Amino acid sequence: MSKYLITLKPLGKYFFGGDMTFQVGSDEKSKFNEAFSSYIIASNKFPQQTSLLGMMRYLLLTQSPEVFSQDRNRIIDQSKATDLIGRESFKVSMEHGQLNKFGKIKALGPCFLRKGEEAVLPVPKDYRFGISFGKSESSSVYYNARALSLPAIEGYSAKENYDVLYIGLNSGTVYKEEEIFQKDSRIGINKNYKGRSDTKGFYKQIFYRLKDNFYFAFVVECDFDLEACQNEIVSLGADGSRFSLSATLLGESGIELAYPKDSLKVVTGGSRVILLSDTLLNVADLASVRFSITETIPFRFLCTNVETRNYNILGDVKRVQERYYLYERGSVFYFADETAAAAFGTLVNNKKEFHQIGYNNYIIQ
Repeated sequence: MSKYLITLKPLGKYFFGGDMTFQVGSDEKSKFNEAFSSYIIASNKFPQQTSLLGMMRYLLLTQSPEVFSQDRNRIIDQSKATDLIGRESFKVSMEHGQLNKFGKIKALGPCFLRKGEEAVLPVPKDYRFGISFGKSESSSVYYNARALSLPAIEGYSAKENYDVLYIGLNSGTVYKEEEIFQKDSRIGINKNYKGRSDTKGFYKQIFYRLKDNFYFAFVVECDFDLEACQNEIVSLGADGSRFSLSATLLGESGIELAYPKDSLKVVTGGSRVILLSDTLLNVADLASVRFSITETIPFRFLCTNVETRNYNILGDVKRVQERYYLYERGSVFYFADETAAAAFGTLVNNKKEFHQIGYNNYIIQ
């Protein structure tokens, strides 16, 4: 089993879809519900880990002509395909204790940005603030009949609109979001099957481009020789955005993601867990959390198997019915001590099928 660094350099604008659609249904049971529809749709900044998994499974297929016909865009030997990429795409297990089987692909790491040879991540959500527990300025509140101690938060103002920042993990260089991502807005109109314009079909779609030699990267662990994959053109995202993919063989340790120690303010009177990837957590997992600074994002994914013939969302590909909410990368949780933080980290990793593909990664720092 080998570890590879996979790099993805966009060849132009890209669009990573989320849970929103352009189309609006007529009632709450409609396929395109109004609550999750909009006439303005913006791409996500990062690809979903499930999209990266799908791209890697497809890459292995295209490298195996005895299994997959590129001319027909179809699997020609289902038995060999199952051995190569597993029978099914990502699925969620009931108790989150079961790994999925993806054939030669064992695991994916979280996606991150790179500039040159340096990894770049969003800063933790407490990056600007000093968090102190046990000071006289701190106060207590009651939640669900339980007394909680609020920390003193130095440097925070509710009147401030804080910019989204990113940081180089080696140099400590801080970047504003607009220094990395460039918006590319397009106006369009949907047409019906008769070729006529739909009066409700006007929309605005916001793509992104990466500036200044930034690109995406992640680590994949697999039992397949990827070293020949250099400057492969791959499709990724809702609009089939094009990327140049290259693979570099790594050592056993892979790549460690950790923030520069001198870039983070010390937590006084407690310990901190920072999420390095979007993460699924249950309510029960949060029982020992003293305080947190978080955001959540909706998460759904597509389902395919080796019998799939039409990969269009309106064809054989199905979107999972349940909508999950993940804590966004950079979210921060505070605990009484490192023992409690480590126990929480175990709960994070115990969502095994999520951790397997690059979700549910954290650092105690």
